[in-house]
Amino acid sequence: MLSIDIPMKRLFQRRQADWVKFVEPDCREEWIRPYQTEYTPKQQSRLDHVLEVEDPARGSYLINFEPMGYYDVTLPARMLRYRSDIWEATLKNGRGTPPIVQVVIFFYPENDNKLHRLRDRWGETAMLDYQYRVIRIWEESRRTVIENELAGLYPLLPLMKGQKPKEQPEQVLKESIETIQKLPDKSLQQDLLAAMAIIAGRKGSKYTSELIQAMIRREMIMESPIYQEWVKQERAEAKAEGKAEKAQDTICKILYRKLGIESFELQQMVKTITSEPVLDWVFEQIIDVTDKETVKQIIQKALAQAKQ
Repeated sequence: MLSIDIPMKRLFQRRQADWVKFVEPDCREEWIRPYQTEYTPKQQSRLDHVLEVEDPARGSYLINFEPMGYYDVTLPARMLRYRSDIWEATLKNGRGTPPIVQVVIFFYPENDNKLHRLRDRWGETAMLDYQYRVIRIWEESRRTVIENELAGLYPLLPLMKGQKPKEQPEQVLKESIETIQKLPDKSLQQDLLAAMAIIAGRKGSKYTSELIQAMIRREMIMESPIYQEWVKQERAEAKAEGKAEKAQDTICKILYRKLGIESFELQQMVKTITSEPVLDWVFEQIIDVTDKETVKQIIQKALAQAKQ
């Protein structure tokens, strides 16, 4: 599945202040600046962003954004590690432990693992009580984003809730596109529309690919760096998918030679694995195995690996 990290990374880079003001509405753009890159989390993903805010009234603080376009059961531990990495750097540089506002942003309900607090006790002593702010885009109002002119979030408008309980996808997409087209910067328009097409067009979305292609036409976005980078990723993934299918076929043939018709169930399991490295591992593990239960355990383990 194509990742949303490309559009989100670009939008964060181009419209950082919009994201901070979405979280802290009273923050002013001139207070915001990128945090030094050597202080960002050591094991960050391409979506992580750390910004510094110099608030005249409340003092300096950091904001760590973590947009989530996938499911991760380890997310709370990872966010805690990010905080620790930042503080380790600030302590070494004589800055102490500045306040850090950590914000996790979910775009789709199926990615929310619903575990956003870590607690640890030893007897009667509380050893740890850690949490971060969670924003679920589908619970946020389109009207708020539009009224505050947070253009960096405009690609997310189709995922947000409107004022009416039941809305037609065509109408929501039309209004979202029109909002972007009111911006004077044509280059920004193209980037935002390209990002919207990618984010709203995720598999299983209420916005079908046919609808999106009809309303966000190729000529409207083809000069956007986001669109060009996404096309490049799409081609690379299509090529990798072809390799994965060949690996699946090879493993299925081996299973049939070893187990005959008893392998059909296992073959179906193998065909759900799309990761080439995981398929390579399955091939190496089963090549000398003839016992069905052992083979099944190997494939089940591979399925668990592929989901991580």
